[in-house]
Amino acid sequence: MPQNPCERLRVYISNFKYSLKTLKVLSNDAIRVVDLALHYLRDSEYYLEKSDCITGLITISYAEGLIDALRMIGAVEWQWLRKPIKIVLAAGSFDILHPGHVAFLKWASTLGDKLYVVIARDSTYKKLRGYSPVLNENERLAIVSAIRYVYEAVVGSESDMLEPVARIKPDIIALGPDQFDEERLRTMLQRKGLTNIHIVRMEQRYSEYSSSRIKEKICDLFCSQVKC
Repeated sequence: MPQNPCERLRVYISNFKYSLKTLKVLSNDAIRVVDLALHYLRDSEYYLEKSDCITGLITISYAEGLIDALRMIGAVEWQWLRKPIKIVLAAGSFDILHPGHVAFLKWASTLGDKLYVVIARDSTYKKLRGYSPVLNENERLAIVSAIRYVYEAVVGSESDMLEPVARIKPDIIALGPDQFDEERLRTMLQRKGLTNIHIVRMEQRYSEYSSSRIKEKICDLFCSQVKC
């Protein structure tokens, strides 16, 4: 089990909710206790959202303890199950991180259980845009790794953009609203023998945030106050 408290809580909640499908209440007297356990579950989800993961681990353990106690006295039938892990992969440059990036990563994290993020290499960024990023690949990697929705961030390959995909083996690739062409990506995956990956695109941008626009705004503000 992961050592990070928030990741532990995320997995704990996921497995507990998955196990609830086996729950069968055998006594009317148990209904109130089951409801209390579900309240603790909702509390745990709230604490996860607020990043108070130690408290969340306590409340989800209360939820499991109540259901397990009911099982031991024969008031319910219930079996603890481990949900199959669904891996999601997202990619981007993430140069000058903004709320649009965070919204995208939060959305991508809801598609599965573990979100991996591939950070574009400096050389790739420069090749595509014609200029270097403000923050280098290691700085961007550190920043994205710190986002709580991200299980792990890695730098991409300079020679093969699908190398991280083949290594991580995601179930889902999450795309931003204006990121890459789906059919082209699907064809590239098929050529690599990566045929069991589902591609999901975020429907719309989060406001009009753009790293390029932020850079332009910084330049304009700087030049308006300091002689350029």
